[in-house]
Amino acid sequence: MNTNISHNSQGDVPAGNANASMNPAYGRHVEEVRFQSISEQKKVEFLKIATEDPIESHFNDCIAWVNTGQSHDTPIVLDLYGTLVIWTQTRIVLVTAPRHFKKAEQAILDFTTTAFEVGAIEHALPSAWEHYENDIPNGFLFHDSDKESAAALAHRYKQAMSLAGKLSRLSPHIHLAPEHPPTLAGQLGERLRDRSRLVDREEFASEQLDTIIRLYETTGQRVSEYALAQREYVLIWAIVFLLTAEIILLLVDLVSTAGN
Repeated sequence: MNTNISHNSQGDVPAGNANASMNPAYGRHVEEVRFQSISEQKKVEFLKIATEDPIESHFNDCIAWVNTGQSHDTPIVLDLYGTLVIWTQTRIVLVTAPRHFKKAEQAILDFTTTAFEVGAIEHALPSAWEHYENDIPNGFLFHDSDKESAAALAHRYKQAMSLAGKLSRLSPHIHLAPEHPPTLAGQLGERLRDRSRLVDREEFASEQLDTIIRLYETTGQRVSEYALAQREYVLIWAIVFLLTAEIILLLVDLVSTAGN
């Protein structure tokens, strides 16, 4: 994950916080944050407001700023212990007191990283399903001597296994145990995961991948059986040829012996 400051203006500090803005711990700025997902790099604008002001004084402005972005998803809005979080896939807002800011920000970034990875796996699933129906017969009997067909089946199996592995590595970040005693950062992460249904989404993706993997594990067995059968077939014909040659040589020998 990379961060690049794209905007930082004291002129954007809310009214009533002019004196506080002189302190580096207070202020408002927009930061561009980049997240590396499975297939692409995603960019998010992160509006950060560290202030002791009531969050109600910033709510309307923050909602308006999020709505002017290019995201079409419904924002997740959290109002928790004097902290405001608005989350979409393209714009994020955090308004909280400076003493809570660093941990709250890290909780949001950790959640965003996990959410984008799960989303990337979900977007990759349709391509994994693309050949499923056509490949079902190969799970019962493989009869194609084309090596490219076997290589294609192996590639689809590797693709599904790769997605399943990535999903398994994300699981500890999705199923985080609640903190005791509770902290603001922990509560933010927990509620963001709950509101975005990360647990359900992981379960749905895992079930789909299990179904796909079972098919390609079976087709792998059929391909191996087919290859083995082909080798046995060649071996049998080689034995038949050698026996035939031996019989012919014996007959020739008998004929020559009888002639003498």
